Amino acid sequence: MSLIKLNIPGGTVSDRSDYSSGPVWKSTEKVRFQQGLPEKIGGWTSEVNWSFTGTPSDVLAWQTLGGDSVIAVGTNKKLQIVVNDSLTDITPANSSVTLNGAFDMVDESAIVTVHDVAHGAEDGDYVVFSGATAGGGITVTGEYILTFVDANTYTIQHPSAATSTATGQGGSSIATVYLLGTGNSVGTAGLGWGAGTWGTPRTGTTPVTDTITGITAANPGVVTAGNHPFSNGDLVRITDVVGMVELNGNSYTVANKATNTFQLSGTNTSAFTSYGSAGTATKLFGWGFGVTASESNVTLEADLWSLSLWGEDLIATRRNGKSYLWDATTPTTRAAVISNAPTISKLSLVSVPDRHMVCFGATPDNTAEDPLLVRWSDQEDFTTWTPAAANTAGSQRLQQGSKIVAAVQTRDQILVFTDDALYGMQFQGPPFTFSFRILGTGGAPLSQNSVANVNGTVYWMGSEHFYLYDGSVKVLPSPVRDHVFDSMENTLDDSVYSGINRSFTEIWWFYTADGGTSANRYVCVNYKTNEWHFGSLDRSVWLDDSSWLTSPIAINSNGTLYYHENGFDDDGAAITSSVESGAFEIPETGDKLLLVDRMIPDSTVSGNLSVTLFVSKYPGGTETTKGPFPLTENTEKISLRGRGRQFRIKVESTGIQDYWKWGIPRVEIKSDGKGF
Repeated sequence: MSLIKLNIPGGTVSDRSDYSSGPVWKSTEKVRFQQGLPEKIGGWTSEVNWSFTGTPSDVLAWQTLGGDSVIAVGTNKKLQIVVNDSLTDITPANSSVTLNGAFDMVDESAIVTVHDVAHGAEDGDYVVFSGATAGGGITVTGEYILTFVDANTYTIQHPSAATSTATGQGGSSIATVYLLGTGNSVGTAGLGWGAGTWGTPRTGTTPVTDTITGITAANPGVVTAGNHPFSNGDLVRITDVVGMVELNGNSYTVANKATNTFQLSGTNTSAFTSYGSAGTATKLFGWGFGVTASESNVTLEADLWSLSLWGEDLIATRRNGKSYLWDATTPTTRAAVISNAPTISKLSLVSVPDRHMVCFGATPDNTAEDPLLVRWSDQEDFTTWTPAAANTAGSQRLQQGSKIVAAVQTRDQILVFTDDALYGMQFQGPPFTFSFRILGTGGAPLSQNSVANVNGTVYWMGSEHFYLYDGSVKVLPSPVRDHVFDSMENTLDDSVYSGINRSFTEIWWFYTADGGTSANRYVCVNYKTNEWHFGSLDRSVWLDDSSWLTSPIAINSNGTLYYHENGFDDDGAAITSSVESGAFEIPETGDKLLLVDRMIPDSTVSGNLSVTLFVSKYPGGTETTKGPFPLTENTEKISLRGRGRQFRIKVESTGIQDYWKWGIPRVEIKSDGKGF
C-alpha cells in the first residue's frame, strides 16, 4: 500500500468521540498550534533579584514620564511595585498609633508579645515598628507578621532571641503602623449572594434573632431588644413590627451597641409611623440568610486587586475595600487612600479618553455597599465624587442582576458585566456624563479578571461556556469545554485570570482544577483560527509584552515572576511537551486489521523528540504500545510495526533545550488479515 498522509487538523478536540470527530488531536501539554500544526510553546526564565509576597491577583506595567519602568502587583498580602528593577512595598497603611512600653520579651525566645488595646489587626497581618528602644537585649524595628492572641495582644517573631526576660519595653515613642490586612487569595467557605433564601433559614440552622420591644422616632432610630446578640457592624433585618411598618423587610447596620439597645446606622426614623409593638431583628450574614461560615455552601469572595493608571500614577482598588493612589514622583511612599472615593468597591478603572475614575459595586454614601451601583468622579479629578452642576461626577444603579462582576475598557465604551447582564457604559458628556444600555443577558464572567479585550473584541470565560462580544454576545465554540469545566474547582472561580499573547494571537485563561488551591491549569484559544490547546501551569496573573516589556510576564502563586517566550525550558529545567491524537482508521477497513509499518516524519526538531504508536482492534479495547521511538532532525524513517484496526500517536519531548514543530508525516499501512 502507498504512503498515506497523517493530516490532522489543527487544534485540540477533547470533547467528542474519535469516530464522531475524524482524525483529531485529543490532548496537549505545553503545545500550541500555528498554521494548523502543533509545536512546543516557548519557555520561561524567572526573575532572580526579587519576588512578590503572596498570591497575585493583578499586574500592570508602564513607563513614567521620566522614562522609569514600573511593574505593579497586588497580592492577597501586599501591594508592591518594581521601579527600574528595584522592589518597593507600597502596601497602604490601615492605621497607625504610638505605643508606650508595649513589648514583653522572654529570655532565649525570639517571640515578642505586643500590647495594643483594640489593635484591630488579624492573624497574618503585617505591622511596622520604628523608634523603639532596646529591651531584653533586642530592638524591635522593621516589619513583622503578627500572630493574633486577643483584641489587645498579639505576638511577633524577632530575627534573634532575647537575652533576658523583660516587660513593658520599647520606650514611650514606638511608632506603629498596621498595614492593610492580609486577605483571601481565593474564595473561602462563607456567605455571600445566594447563601440562602432571603429571610428564610436553611434546613438545620438556627436563626440569630431577638425580639424588639421598642423603636425610637429619631435620627438615627434606636431599637430596644433585651440582651440582644448583635455587634456593631452586623447587618440585621427587621420584620413583624406593628406601627413603624416602614422598617419591615429591610436590612440595617448595627451601631452604638449597648446591652439592650442598638442604633440603625444612617436611618432616620423621625418621620416614620410611631412604633406600636412587637418586631423581630434577624442577623444576616452577607446578603443571604444568617448562617455561620462553616454551615454555608457558598464562598466568600477573594480579596482581589484592580489596577489602573491615572497618567503615570497608579490607582489600586481592593475588592470590597478602598481605593488608593501611588504617586510616581515619590516612588518609595506607600499608596494612600483616595480622598472622598467610595469606601467600598468591587473594582475600579479609569475611563478613556474622558478620564473619570469609575468604581463598580460601590457604596452610595460610604456607609453600605450597593453591589449594582456604578459611581464616577469628576472629570480629571478623582477626589470629587459628590454630583454638582459644576462637575461631571455621578452614579447609576444597574437594574439587572444582583452584583457587578467585571468591567473592561474597549475602544468606545466600558463593558460592565453583572451576574446576569452585559451593559455598555458610554461617555456622552453633561448633564448625565455616561449612558447605559443592556447589550446582552446571561453568560456572566467567572471572575473580574476572566475578561480579555483584543482590538475591541472582548472574550471571557463563563461558568459553562466561553463567550465573546463583537457587537453582540456570542458563545465562543470550544471543543475542549467539557475537559475544562468538568475538572474546574467551582469554589475557586476568583482564581481565573485571562492573558493575551499577541505574538501568537492567543488568549490564555488560567484556572484552578483537580483539587488545586490556586491556578494550576490553562486553556488557550488562537483568536484568529479558533484552535484550542490546554495544559498545566502554575500562573496566577499574566501580562503581554509592550514597547518596553520585551516578552510576556507571568507570576505564579508564590510570587515568582517569569519572562515567557524566552528559550525552550522551564527556568533551566526541561519542559515536558506533548500532543496526542485520537484513534482513527486509514483507510476504512471493515473487518480487516492493519499493519502500521513505518512512518516518514515531517518535523523540525532541535534536540530530541519521540513518537509513540498505540494500536487496538476495537474502540475502547486493549491497546498495544509501540515505542517511544526517538526522532531527531536527521531521522529518515521510523519502523512502527503495529497491528490493529485503529491507531493513534503521541509526540513528546522531555529534554533540556528541546524544540520542535510537527508537520504532516506519512505512514505506510498494509492490510493484515481479518481481526476476528
